[in-house]
This record gives sequence, structure tokens and C-alpha cells, in this order.
Amino acid sequence: MGVKLITKIRSRGWFLSVRIVHNETRLTIDVSARRRRKGWLVTRGKQSKMQLSASTFFVTAIVIVSYSIVFQKVVFRILPQFLTTPPSRWRKRVNDALIRGSSDHTKTPVLDFGWKTGSVRRNMILASFSPGAYGNKRFGSGINVGVADRKERKEFVNRMVPGMRSYKRTIFGFFHPYCNAGGGGEKVLWKAVETTLAKNPQNVIVIYTGDLDASEEEITTNVARRFGYTLDKSRIVFIYLKTRHLVDAKTWPRLTLLGQAFGSVVLALEALYRLCPDVWCDTMGYPFAYPFVHWCAHIPVVTYTHYPIISSDMLQKLRLSPKFTSSIKLLSKYCYWRVFMLLYTFCGSYVDLAMTNSSWTNNHIKQIWPKSSPHIVYPPCSTEKLVFENQVNTWSRKNQALVLAQFRPEKRHELILTSFSSFLLSISPKKLADVPKLVFIGSTRGEQDRLYVEHLKHLAFDELGIPEKLVEFITDCEYDVLKNYLRESSYGINAMWNEHFGIAVVEYVASGLIPIVHASAGPLLDIVVPWNSDKGIQENSENASNRTGFFFKDASDPDYRKDMDKKYSTLDSTFATIVDLSDTEKINISNRGKQCVLDKFSDINFDRTWNENLANIETLEIKYAEGRHDI
Repeated sequence: MGVKLITKIRSRGWFLSVRIVHNETRLTIDVSARRRRKGWLVTRGKQSKMQLSASTFFVTAIVIVSYSIVFQKVVFRILPQFLTTPPSRWRKRVNDALIRGSSDHTKTPVLDFGWKTGSVRRNMILASFSPGAYGNKRFGSGINVGVADRKERKEFVNRMVPGMRSYKRTIFGFFHPYCNAGGGGEKVLWKAVETTLAKNPQNVIVIYTGDLDASEEEITTNVARRFGYTLDKSRIVFIYLKTRHLVDAKTWPRLTLLGQAFGSVVLALEALYRLCPDVWCDTMGYPFAYPFVHWCAHIPVVTYTHYPIISSDMLQKLRLSPKFTSSIKLLSKYCYWRVFMLLYTFCGSYVDLAMTNSSWTNNHIKQIWPKSSPHIVYPPCSTEKLVFENQVNTWSRKNQALVLAQFRPEKRHELILTSFSSFLLSISPKKLADVPKLVFIGSTRGEQDRLYVEHLKHLAFDELGIPEKLVEFITDCEYDVLKNYLRESSYGINAMWNEHFGIAVVEYVASGLIPIVHASAGPLLDIVVPWNSDKGIQENSENASNRTGFFFKDASDPDYRKDMDKKYSTLDSTFATIVDLSDTEKINISNRGKQCVLDKFSDINFDRTWNENLANIETLEIKYAEGRHDI
């Protein structure tokens, strides 16, 4: 008795027929494709027929599955062993080098173990009295024995034997190739580093960075200057990567997403080769590396996602385009993005712990990675350091609006300037005295960002004709200077569309500024929310008694729809609204906002939620280690 299965698929005039017949001895598969044109059925290509005996088919299937399982086991054992197990007699080589160096203190013991240097570096970090000395900035592929370990040579050499160590050290590898950028994402990185170090004195941090132009000292100094975090540098190892250009969008003028995905895999493999950690922490968003980290290192993968690299919103927006069904270019782009989304979903299946920074991002990640069960961990915004004493009866702040954002086009500084110019042209001369001054403060990552600042100055003063006394640009300022501006200013502006979170907006509100923000994503859903001061709770709808700020939309928004967004005013209209606010209204809005964000976005709250989410990492690490057979 046989089994027959016939499937017919119709798409755009094409008919695809698949006929599968299975009896006791034979499996037959027929495939044909036809197209109906002007009443005639036209067959394209020949019918494809394949006949296999049932026994041959099932034996072949079993062999393929068996080989797949064996290959997987081999990969999970051999590659992790390669990355973590040092060569034979490596301890003797280290000891001999230390003995030779002790007779001549002018020489620094530097060892090179070739393609096993990474595994030796890892084991020396596990044994070291000062792990931070084992970065690769100065000697590249060579390993310089740290000063503290030279002084304690015998104990250091003994600690190289795992059984001789009285402690268990865990290496957390933070994959953040742009760790010196100075933005909100970097603030999350360095607070996570500080929190992880404080959690356990045996935790060691590895920073994988591509900032080849900055030394370890310069990076940690910038962290203290920009964010006010004090780090235990003796437990931070910097591993410099040479292939960061592969994740730069400029490297891939065509198929940028795919090119960057490929580049992130190469960059991650370089990171693992140079030093394999115990836990992989991606705080920048390179998901295509996750399967390779799992396959090659077999360690827990922890992610902190600021925003999805592709989302259902992007696909939906493309499908709703007027020319979608008739444009080959749009159809091709949709297929490209759709395939990319499927790959993105696949990569998420290798995540052991997923964290997100906002409700907007969390909702999207739940859709894309349904098995990951992501948790919201609000970014550290240092609100406890920014909240100042409440003003009682008068508003004594300077009449200026702060724009705190990196100098990049997506922050939409141009929109702020053009809207401000339109506002100036619309008001009467009597109101000019009430116009706030715009103060732009942000970091620059390189020459391109500095040229962008010059472009903004030209736009403001030469093209739009805004008086210079009403606009100021400040780049790369000290953290204390920034705090003074937050203490003195009245308003804070954020114009970015779909800002996934918006640390700057939290800093505005916590400092008592009145936020003027784009009505989307994090600022809309998490930060500038209706707040009942009497009950200390968030409310569902906004009114004058629970307002914590102002929203705007603009016709240049990628998803702008006039019929849907008419409830929000434009930015130039919002400028006109705020100049008419009374002191009492300003004080009430400011106080409500501060109460809302004080606990929700504090560094203390980040410490608590970060540690709660990492509570199970030690168990996961042991589980993975048992799978590698290295404990």
C-alpha cells in the first residue's frame, strides 16, 4: 500500500506542482513548473523525477544526521580546546623567561607562542595577580609578563595549574569595538563593567575594541571624564582588534547589512582567537557573531540590545510603499530584508540571556527572538547625581535649551536649527526677549564628525541667518561642565526619530529641564510619560495635570502620516508653546518629571537589574564548561 502527496502552488501566473509517491520499495518525487499565458499552459524546463528505494532513502537520511551529530560534537570539543588549552611545557617556558629576566631588570620578559598565544594569554590571566597587564596593545602577538607576577614568580607559576588555585576566576568578554565613542551605548558598557567587577573580586573584564588610536590609559581616562565611573584597571584587559573596518558601513557601499554581518563574524573570530573569555557579552549589537561564538567557544552568550538591526516596522513600511508591487527594486529589497530577518531570528536562538534597554526594543526583540524571553534593563542614567533641590516659587534657570547628542546626522540637528529658524520668523519682535538660546553639546568620533559640526555652524549662521548669540556649539566637554549646563538650562531637546531609548532625555528630566522630544520609541513609551505625583504612578493618558514634557512630529519623519500624527504639533510650534509657559507651569512639569525618572533610571537600579539577570550566568558557565570537558 502506497502513500501519495500532491502539492500545487500558484504565484503570479506560475503553477508549481510537487508529487511525492511512496510505496513499500520506492520513493518517487516529480516536480514541474508551468505558466498560463493567454489561455495556454506553457511548461518551463523539464519535469524533474527522482526515484530512490525506500531503504536507500532512509539509510541516506540516517547517515547524514549521524555525520551532522558527529561533526557538531567534534566542533564543540576541538575548537574550544584549541582556544583555551595552552601548548605543552608552556609553564616551563614562562618560568624560564622570568628567571632570565630576574637577573637583568632592564629587560621585559615577552613571550610568543604563535597560534597558541591566545590560549596562553587566557591562562596567564587566570593565574595573574594583576590581569590587566595582559592586554595586547604594546606587544601585539607577544605576551608581556606583568610586574606584579614577576615579583611573585613562584606563586604565579604555581597558580598556572588550575588545581593549585584557591579561587575561581571568571573572564567576561565585552564585545564593543567602538568602546571609546563616548555615547549612550558606551555609558551602558562601562557601567556594566563597573557593576560586574564590583559583584565579585575574582571577575575579570576583557574589552574587545578596535580603537587602535587610543591607549588603555586614554580610554579609562575618557570613561572617568565623560561618565564619572571609577574602574579597577588591574582587572580590565584590553584586546585590540585589527579588522574593525569590516563592520564599518563605509566598507560596504552595497549590501551594507550583509557586509557588516559578515564583518562582525570575522571580527568576533579574531576576538576569540586573541583571547577566549568564559562569558561573551555583546553590548553593541552584532548578532551574526552569536552562532560562531557558540560553535567555536561553547560559552554563554549574553546580549544587551539597544535596537534591532532590522525590525517588522521596516518591512511593513516597505510593503506599504505605493510602488511596492510594481517596483523590482523594492521587491528585491523586501526579499533581501526578509531573508536577513530570518537569519537574524536564527542567530537569536544562540542567545542565553537577552536584555534590552526599553519597551520599544523589548517588544521588537520578543517578536524576532521568541525563544529568548528578553528582559528590560533600563540604561544607567545617573539620575541620582543629577537631581537638584526643588525650586519653590520661582523659575531661576537660564532661558536656554540644551541639545545633548553625539554630532551625527541621525540626531537631526538640522531639523532643530531649521525649526528654530522658522519659529524666529513667525514671532513678533516683542517676543524675541523670551526666545531661548540653543546650546548643542556632543562628542565627536573623528574628522567626519568635526566636519559635520562645521556644516551645522554654516547652516545656522550663514544659510538660516540665526543670530550667533542664540546658538552655541560645544564639543567633547568635561562631564562636570555638562552637569553645570544641565543644572542651569530650562529645556532639553531630542529630535531623533525612533530613538530606541534616549539617555540624554533622562538626563534632561532628572536635572529638572523640560523635555521637548520626538513622539516615538523610548522618549514616548518610557521616559516622558504621564505621571501622577500624588500617587507616584504612571497614568495612561496625558493632560495638563500630569504632563512631564512636550512632543512633536515632523513631515520628514520616515513614518509620518498626516492623518495619524495630527495630534502632535511641529517643533517650531512647540517652541512657540514653551515661551508662553508660566513659572508655575514650568516648576510643576519639572517636579513631576524628576519624580518619575529618579528611581526608574538610576545607576543603582541598573546595578540591581543587571546583577539579577546575571545571577544564573555562573550555573550556565559550568554547564558549558562540562560540555567542553575542560573542568
